[in-house]
Amino acid sequence: MLIRIDTREQQPLEFERCATVRGTISTFDYAIEGDKDFFAIERKSLSDLIQSLAIQKNWIRELKKIRRARAAGMPRVFYVVEANREDIEHFDYAIFTRGRIGSPFIFHQLSELEYNFDVHAIFSGDALGAARDIHRLLKRRSEDLKAQESEQ
Repeated sequence: MLIRIDTREQQPLEFERCATVRGTISTFDYAIEGDKDFFAIERKSLSDLIQSLAIQKNWIRELKKIRRARAAGMPRVFYVVEANREDIEHFDYAIFTRGRIGSPFIFHQLSELEYNFDVHAIFSGDALGAARDIHRLLKRRSEDLKAQESEQ
């Protein structure tokens, strides 16, 4: 399995025992080489996730990405977050000047993303956990592709 990492990924993850290649992925950050248009994974830091859910223009951009992925025929959308779910409660929301953003709002937006848009949010703890979870998901996808090939 060869993992494609999007060229816009500023600090790409490292994967043990798995080769990687840099290249563009139209929608998200990580994919299997040759399958990037049908299955890809979005990687988020906690700050990225919160800003994506809290700032309206970012929220709209995320929904557009998800809709593009669905229109392209992606069966599942995964967000792998380099944090624990409870870290949302301890995030410093002072960056939001209006003061209306806090963990209850973020949890609400996250549930909207998960329920209404069928996005699977996986909280991996840190970058090492994110690399492990992304590899696991891509390996599972690779196994599905091999099974489909053998059926034909």
